[in-house]
Amino acid sequence: MRLIPGLLLAITLSLVHPPAVRGLQATQADGQRTVWDGVYTEAQAERGGVLYTESCAGCHAPDLRGNTTSPSLVGLSFAFLWGERTLGELFGEIQRLMPTDRPNSLPAQTYRDILAFILRANSYPAGEQELDADRLDQILITDKREPQP
Repeated sequence: MRLIPGLLLAITLSLVHPPAVRGLQATQADGQRTVWDGVYTEAQAERGGVLYTESCAGCHAPDLRGNTTSPSLVGLSFAFLWGERTLGELFGEIQRLMPTDRPNSLPAQTYRDILAFILRANSYPAGEQELDADRLDQILITDKREPQP
């Protein structure tokens, strides 16, 4: 059976990066928030910066660019790894895996503050409310300010 290139791409994307396929559809359908909606506060990102320096910079570098064993948390690398996925997915991975020498050892608020710092480092705007644990799955990471139909 021959697969047309578009179908093959869709199957590959759904296996490798399933949220990339579903993410925009969900955003368009239900008005889901994105990281462009000011989902963290500047004060939260400031706290997160201090916590990042203490717990993350040793592996991911002070400038968040990573190294040969730790991925970059900013720029195109971040967008490639996390684009069209939710903050809940990113938060879950950070909490489950980090710090590598003691995973899931930090308070949940610390992980949220670090996440706010990562969002600010990626130039997503701050807002009036801190990241809310109950809403992380409803916030899409995207490089587009408005999803395209």
